[in-house]
Amino acid sequence: MPSTSDNLTGMFYMTLSMASFTFADLALKWACEILPTGQVMFILGLGCCGLFWGIVKRKQEAVFHKSFFIPAVLLRTAGEAIAVIFIFLALIHSAFTSVSAILQTLPLLLTLISFLFLGEKVGIHRILAVVIGFAGGLLIMRPGVDRFDVFSLYAVAAVIGMAMRDIGSRLSPTSISASMLALYGAMTFVVIGLAMMWSEGTKELSMESSGYLLAMILCASSGTYYATKAMRSGELSVVSPMRYTRLLFGLLVGVFILQEQVDLYMLLGSAIVVFAGLYVLYREQLHRADRT
Repeated sequence: MPSTSDNLTGMFYMTLSMASFTFADLALKWACEILPTGQVMFILGLGCCGLFWGIVKRKQEAVFHKSFFIPAVLLRTAGEAIAVIFIFLALIHSAFTSVSAILQTLPLLLTLISFLFLGEKVGIHRILAVVIGFAGGLLIMRPGVDRFDVFSLYAVAAVIGMAMRDIGSRLSPTSISASMLALYGAMTFVVIGLAMMWSEGTKELSMESSGYLLAMILCASSGTYYATKAMRSGELSVVSPMRYTRLLFGLLVGVFILQEQVDLYMLLGSAIVVFAGLYVLYREQLHRADRT
């Protein structure tokens, strides 16, 4: 069992991971203001492919394998493609703070999917928390009112894609490593980016755009690395809640760097989503303790 020191280390690594992912999103947003979206996606895909290809080859795993055509892997890959497309669109067209908040509804959606489609036992407490959390998401978007941002629906679509990816990962055979699944997902970035480049065209890279692209790849890679370190350092119940610091970093970046306006409804909705997610995690830990 991890010690208190191990748990604190894990919390630190997870916080560092969420900060890295936030700045990767910021670099992506700025890169897409200069370069066509498809070109940015293609370069991101190449960078991730290079990273995960190296990991796979170091483990001496076969890159191209019939396992790619297993339904669970196809579901994960399709979800990865949907998620990356709509995250790009959301970051380009919607407020950074709004996107960061809506993405935090993912654990709630995963709980609901596990209950409806995977046959997992989810008590009334967690069901109510999911409903309340989604209400917080609606408060952030405010459909039907004058300030409703229709582009925030891109973030909702991204969450659905991320849920497909995570469910596909869970259902995939353990014989397929995490690095293999990540490589398959990165390959979809390259394919989608090429298709978009065919219609959008390309632009010559400048020092500024190259800097954003490099920062995006480095921050995304760092986020993945530190998230892995976090999960291996401390207990899941202690480390996982630190994922919500990504919302805090998103708010700070949106307000102080991008000069976005954040109102009371946005803050209240974000707080509801976070507390609902933490309560779901808490009830899940109680359920696991009862089974043991």
